[in-house]
Amino acid sequence: MAVVGTIESIWRYPVKSMMGETLEQAFVSFAGVMGDRVYGLVTEKGNPGFPWFTGRDKESLLLYKPRYKEAAVTVTPGNLEAAQRIAPGINPLYPDGEQFSVEVETPNGETYSIDDADFLEHLKALAKDPTLKLHFTQRGQFDCRPLTLFSTQLSELLTQELGTEIDKRRFRSIFYVTWSDDKPPLYEIELVGKRLKIGDTLEVTVLERDPRCKMITLDPDTSEASPEIIKHVAKAHEGYAGVYGAVLIEGVVKAGDAIALLD
Repeated sequence: MAVVGTIESIWRYPVKSMMGETLEQAFVSFAGVMGDRVYGLVTEKGNPGFPWFTGRDKESLLLYKPRYKEAAVTVTPGNLEAAQRIAPGINPLYPDGEQFSVEVETPNGETYSIDDADFLEHLKALAKDPTLKLHFTQRGQFDCRPLTLFSTQLSELLTQELGTEIDKRRFRSIFYVTWSDDKPPLYEIELVGKRLKIGDTLEVTVLERDPRCKMITLDPDTSEASPEIIKHVAKAHEGYAGVYGAVLIEGVVKAGDAIALLD
């Protein structure tokens, strides 16, 4: 079992398309990181098969800062130890829905509880969409897969290729990883179809490369778009940056944990 890298940082996004937060540790289930994207905005306009209202529709959503009111209970389930004593992969009980309550700070400094009717009216006005609704699920809501990996080496490579600093946060990954010094910048491509062990328990399989969209053009601090980034990724990297994964064995992951190649 060869160590091929480490977890540089763990991120989650309490509200889909809003600002993310870093975690020192997180429980990763078959449905992804606990507390990730449990809230999202949906609209009756457009494609009913993809009803999300995101930063692709309104770039400034990225500047809204969500925070869990009871942050400690949203990182790992309270009954995790008992569940893991039974067998690997036994789903522990998640906290009640109200324990995932979030407050959101707007770009102009106002703070709302996410279930405040005034906040929904604020978002409807922002979107110019009276059909906008808030959707909640304890297990997360994603465009495609619940687990993403993006390497610091790839961020550095894109910085070199584009001649301007490319902030890793543009890629809104769950795990930012640093590959071992002997690995190439795009080592994650070699891992597609392989299994990884992260930390003491978590096992994942790398499913496929991550196709990118407009979101990577948006500056995480200003929401301003730089279309040349996605144009470059399309031309130089076939439109992909990072990889998707699926969880095989659930577990707690900590920043700095080793990533080992199982096969």
